[in-house]
Amino acid sequence: MDWLILAFLGTIFFSGAGVLDKLLLSNCTNDSTAYIVCQTLIQQLFIIPVLLFAEIDFTYPGSLIALLFGCMQIFPTFFYMKALQAEEVSKVSALECVYPVFIFMGSIILFGEMLDLKCCAGGAMLILGTFILSYKRGGSLHNTDSRYAKMLKGITSVSPTIKLFMAYWILTAIYYLALKYLLNSMDEWNFHVWSSIGTLIVIMPLMSRQSVRTGVKNIFGQGSFAVGALISEEALQFLGQIFSLFAYAIGSVTLVSSVGALQPVLTVILIMTLGVLAPKLARGLNERTDRESLAQKGVAFLVVLIGIYFVG
Repeated sequence: MDWLILAFLGTIFFSGAGVLDKLLLSNCTNDSTAYIVCQTLIQQLFIIPVLLFAEIDFTYPGSLIALLFGCMQIFPTFFYMKALQAEEVSKVSALECVYPVFIFMGSIILFGEMLDLKCCAGGAMLILGTFILSYKRGGSLHNTDSRYAKMLKGITSVSPTIKLFMAYWILTAIYYLALKYLLNSMDEWNFHVWSSIGTLIVIMPLMSRQSVRTGVKNIFGQGSFAVGALISEEALQFLGQIFSLFAYAIGSVTLVSSVGALQPVLTVILIMTLGVLAPKLARGLNERTDRESLAQKGVAFLVVLIGIYFVG
């Protein structure tokens, strides 16, 4: 079960990175493109220790494919950040984790993976938990006296950010399915370095835009707290990526991805902990903590825990 431990640790770090993303986007900038550029620039700092302590070399065509992977992975990030600006981080985490459904279908076709009934049930529970968390009460109705408004009042509707995730799920599933194949011929450290460089290559043309340069300057100019939070976010992102890479290398692509469905639950726990230890920061997340919302998240928590048990 080494893959399960690695996948779980990766999910914990990704959860922390997501909360910091929301804090920074809510309090330091409203330009998600500039924020992604800042992330990518900081990300390059974390390949330095890898270059010093791991054996990194250029191989053909593996390194070029890893560069391409880095270029490709930046595009789902744009959808993710847009959604994070518009919705609670716990709900975004829930919607983000639907991509294992597409991975499951792809792994059967490409790798011939066959899962027993218990694992399939666990995966279904994980997906169900994310959907429970992504649903919310119907928004305000303009004509509350209308007969139809009364009928619709209280109906549960899915988060509108789901539209942003349609492309995200497909691109992310393709990424992880191809990743599993590539890791058969390349070690995890080489993949991380070359894909990080690929990400840098993609964002460099964005710096030609005056609005992006101004946004990047504004973020880095907000003082040590903003820069420190950004570095911390990228440190958590780095750890999440490394643990996940090693998990994918030794485990089933479907099961490792399914463990990622625990991220929304971990995000909620982290937010609640932050609310006790640093309530001022927690308020900046704009996360709903009323009784109804907590009950909804609690049900999702139980469903996901059952799913993790079955998968394990």
